[in-house]
Amino acid sequence: MNLKKPNKFWLIIAGLFLILALEEIRFLWQQAEVRNTTTSLQNQLQQMNEKMKSMEQLGRRSFVNAQKITSPVVFCGDTLDMSNPFIRERVEREFYSLLGDQGQIQLYFKRTARYLPMIEMYLEAAHLPDDLKYIAVHESALIPVIRSRSRAVGLWQFMYNTGRLYHLKIDKYIDERRDPEKATQAALRFLSDLYKHFESWPLALAAYNSGQGRVRRSMKKNKTDEFIALALPEETKRYYFKIVATKIILSDPLKFGYDFASEDYFHTPILVEVNYKIEHSQMHLEELAEQFDLDLISFKEFNPHIVQNYLPAGTFSLKIPPENFLSYQEKLSSVSSASEETFENVTLSLPEEGTSSEPAIQTMK
Repeated sequence: MNLKKPNKFWLIIAGLFLILALEEIRFLWQQAEVRNTTTSLQNQLQQMNEKMKSMEQLGRRSFVNAQKITSPVVFCGDTLDMSNPFIRERVEREFYSLLGDQGQIQLYFKRTARYLPMIEMYLEAAHLPDDLKYIAVHESALIPVIRSRSRAVGLWQFMYNTGRLYHLKIDKYIDERRDPEKATQAALRFLSDLYKHFESWPLALAAYNSGQGRVRRSMKKNKTDEFIALALPEETKRYYFKIVATKIILSDPLKFGYDFASEDYFHTPILVEVNYKIEHSQMHLEELAEQFDLDLISFKEFNPHIVQNYLPAGTFSLKIPPENFLSYQEKLSSVSSASEETFENVTLSLPEEGTSSEPAIQTMK
């Protein structure tokens, strides 16, 4: 019986199919190996991230735990009795809580160069304690446009009625609670009035936080003028000690491990104040910024009190770098209509160091 020999062509085809099948199996096996390796690497990476987070948290805890309040705690001339366990616990609660948020403290420090020199200048002129500057740090983190859930606005977190009471302009276009200088002047008048009424900075700060009426009612009900003995909302009871803790850390950065070079801080250039007159129905801020060769972002940064993206007809106070204002003056003088000036007067927003010029604020004692 004769058997036909397999056709060579079909043998080759079968061989090719076999090779392809083996290659497919090898490819699938390699893919499985890659998936397993990738999964293993992802698991290892996740474990490393978790370990790093754990180490970071441990580092933060170790840093915070290593800190202590060793020097006397003095605020606005009053020395806190740290031998009183109740007072010491209140101070340390806020001290360690703030130290635990190291990123926030970094930003506090960096923003101090932008606003604290101005606040210190007005405090000195008003004969008020320098320590009051830490209220602004705690209230707003030194962000002039910040707005709270209760609709308080600005560095000093003025409510609408209080801001108007202290002569801050607040309307659809301008909110001077967002003007660092004008808000500071108003806040110092407000704090001075509170201190004259209560004759105690802890009580004055409690009233700043929760209102004069609430503090007076608590004093009457508890028959005491000692802040620590008053029945007040928890936020108000903590408020004074939060500001004390802010002072402890920010007044001695090296002690708590914060060392900054000058270039690390956020700086604002010296600005001049221009009363700019808009004669048309309205002017968009882009056009207004172009008048002074400024980009819109810089213009808004220099003028946080402007609420809208345009201003109506009228005269408005603007803050401009001196070099930009000089360039603006040169442009005005080069056109034939320069006689119709759109500015009325110019004053430096911050007196130059070494001059005897005083800020425009009523002296309070």
